[in-house]
Amino acid sequence: MTASLLTRHGAPVPSDRERELFEAAEALGKALAADVRERDAANRPPVAEAQALRDSGLLPLTVPARFGGEGISWSTAFEIVQRIGRQDNSTAQLLGYHYIFQAFPYLDLDDDAAARLAEQTLAGGWLFSSTGTPQGQQVQARRVEGGYVINGRKPFATGSYVADRIYGRAILTREDGTSTRLALLIDTAWEGVVRHDDWDVLGSRLTATNTIEFRDVFVPDAAVVADLGASDEARAPHQVLATPAFQLLFSTAYLAAAEGAVLAARDYTRSTSRPWYHAEGLESAAEDPFILNHYGSFVAHLTGLSAVVREAAQALDWAWGQGAALTAAERAGVAEQVAAAKVLAHEVALDVTAKVYDAMGARAAGTGYGFDRHWRDVRTHTLHDPVAYKYNELGRFFLNGTEPIPSAYR
Repeated sequence: MTASLLTRHGAPVPSDRERELFEAAEALGKALAADVRERDAANRPPVAEAQALRDSGLLPLTVPARFGGEGISWSTAFEIVQRIGRQDNSTAQLLGYHYIFQAFPYLDLDDDAAARLAEQTLAGGWLFSSTGTPQGQQVQARRVEGGYVINGRKPFATGSYVADRIYGRAILTREDGTSTRLALLIDTAWEGVVRHDDWDVLGSRLTATNTIEFRDVFVPDAAVVADLGASDEARAPHQVLATPAFQLLFSTAYLAAAEGAVLAARDYTRSTSRPWYHAEGLESAAEDPFILNHYGSFVAHLTGLSAVVREAAQALDWAWGQGAALTAAERAGVAEQVAAAKVLAHEVALDVTAKVYDAMGARAAGTGYGFDRHWRDVRTHTLHDPVAYKYNELGRFFLNGTEPIPSAYR
């Protein structure tokens, strides 16, 4: 159901509730747009942005319906993210990460534990985040009476600075020397949880992708979601859909940033740009044939990307709905459909967010406008995982039928 810059004639009609949610997302995006340039420049932790998300009523939507939530589809969730992301991509990313980390514990919890988590989540209005990159040194867990003590330090913990709960993983080494991964729900108010304010980068500056540290944090047994085993390879296909979901979230964020850049450029072109010196006889830059060509290219590429992302979201919805019946081959096919969307989003968003300047002209490079924000957001986040590996993965899948082994990046 992904939104597009062009009207999608013949597209499925949103339900009344979906229309309501999209309108709420648009309203939040408009409110955030009022001072997004100033907030981006200030580069402070997004405390106010997180509160705006809480106040919007958009947080609890991926709590499963069978446990009292709305259980919206991934297509709907990501369209909400997209509509906000056109105006404030960082805050949209916070919401997208939250939707995924809020939903995925329910794949492993038994019904009683899931019902308790849903009740607490809905009552508390929690904002969820993660414990950071799966690469490098991992958080370690040690068994104690009544639970575990965890220690470790992880960078790139998106959203953790402003989150209420962290869906994290810790490595438990058993007495026989083997290791397993524990999925934990960590209360950020617990003693020993240290959230560092060290996220100072080119773009995506308001995502609170800071370092988080755990200093002898006690995690009670009730906060342990599951023993995930040594790797995702041994888990059931439906239990390892988190990676395709994240890759699709990233694609949606890139699409939204590029759309935001084009919408901002359009407003500037209409109101401020001047016809070029050699565009004789034209009174408006909006009549310049070369500028029109730029916008035609932007819209064509973004309309195509929107369709690809929409189809990938529908595939993820289908896989999610299969539950335990999902096969490894089906999971692989969906993952590669999402990978194709990720590659295209990477290319198109980087290209469009850079080229909007060609349509606006030299004065648009003034720092007061902040048009560079869209490119900086895309350029920063597209470094999350190297697109070269996605090309290779897709090539092996298409040419040789090699299914990706589930992991944090596949």
